[in-house]
Amino acid sequence: MKQVFSSPDSAQIGLAHSQLDAAGIACEVRNDAVSQAIPGMPFITELWVLRDGDYEDARHLIFSGAASSNPV
Repeated sequence: MKQVFSSPDSAQIGLAHSQLDAAGIACEVRNDAVSQAIPGMPFITELWVLRDGDYEDARHLIFSGAASSNPV
């Protein structure tokens, strides 16, 4: 399991998560519930791929699709 992307903007994480799901890459979001539970606190939401072998493909999909300019 590797962290592939992080952002304080949950919409960016949602877009990246959708891209990976559509490509069949298993992933999970971390820290999203924390950032929603304590508004105004600077929590960074993270997106992790479950299989290390998917890491490079996931990064390519996320950053070529311009989900964000904030790589891990």
